[in-house]
Amino acid sequence: MYDRIDGLAAIAERYDGYVIDVWGTLYDGGEVFPAALDALRALAGSGKAVVILSNSPRLPSAVAGRLERIGLGADLYREIITSGGESHRHLRDRVDALHGGLGPLAYGFAPSRFTDILPGTGFEPTDDLDAADWILNAGPEGETDTVAVYEAAMRRGVERGLLMLCANPDRLVVDRGVLKIHAGALADRYQELGGRVHYHGKPHAPVFARSIARLGVPPCRVLVIGDNRATDVAGAVAAGLDSLMLADGVHREELFDDARMSDDRVGAFLGTPGPKPRWVAERLGW
Repeated sequence: MYDRIDGLAAIAERYDGYVIDVWGTLYDGGEVFPAALDALRALAGSGKAVVILSNSPRLPSAVAGRLERIGLGADLYREIITSGGESHRHLRDRVDALHGGLGPLAYGFAPSRFTDILPGTGFEPTDDLDAADWILNAGPEGETDTVAVYEAAMRRGVERGLLMLCANPDRLVVDRGVLKIHAGALADRYQELGGRVHYHGKPHAPVFARSIARLGVPPCRVLVIGDNRATDVAGAVAAGLDSLMLADGVHREELFDDARMSDDRVGAFLGTPGPKPRWVAERLGW
């Protein structure tokens, strides 16, 4: 059973380390959420350790630059870990047999939109799916694309037996109030068609293990904060961590009644099968 809180001040003494999502938690593609900025400043002032954990397909340096521009400086967190950065690192360092065994040519669904991952890894992009050795799925090329746009390419990839590397497990993202698909939705469809997918990012265990290591505090003193039950909450539960789910994000339509969070709707939503957060708040604040 979850408990509702209005801000982190109510539970801050329970936790020394915080793993905090970006999109839907700190901002939604526009300006920083003022209450979220206040919360991070309060955590920093209290000496709490913070890791920013994002399913962005961009490198941490790109996310850091974006956060800096909206007022979230590097003094407010210890490290940024991104799914794009982890994809890049695993490809560059060939950290296991899967990444070391990939052929040199990668076909990407978003060749001009997400360009961070391959440079410096030794892998090269190709726009010829029949020449590709594997598929890099960092998200759709067009911001308003649907999964159907990529159906033919995904079917061909499955026919050829190509592995898909998914560099953002998020299925949906709320961009300034507009719900859009992301790489996770494409990966879901690829698997439905019979394709193989390897993921980097939430809810998968490696990014949570790395976050805990960087925080340097016992897992029982770590809180995961985010707006997505399928990634933030699920990853926290699997890692044995407490989580705070924010209602004003990707699940807003299910959890809000007009302009406010509805306890009845939250209860019904969390009554369905799936991971449960320890805490719920309308949005991140102190």
